[in-house]
Amino acid sequence: MRHQRANVEVFDTPSGMGGSFTVSIVEELAADKVRVRAWYGRATAQGWEAWKDWDGYSSETERAAITNQRSMPLFK
Repeated sequence: MRHQRANVEVFDTPSGMGGSFTVSIVEELAADKVRVRAWYGRATAQGWEAWKDWDGYSSETERAAITNQRSMPLFK
């Protein structure tokens, strides 16, 4: 039986469009850079419901640009 994770450690990072993205770190690139994955959707009783516009989008960012560390539930 495959275990699905119930939570993910996330942060906020500026979107560059006047708001912010909720992201998780997927790779450490250098002392000051990380690759992040955007979480754009909502938790449901069946698990994460991805909204196609931005969910899963990957980018590099400065470590200093990620703030507000927290645990986000993937199930409601």
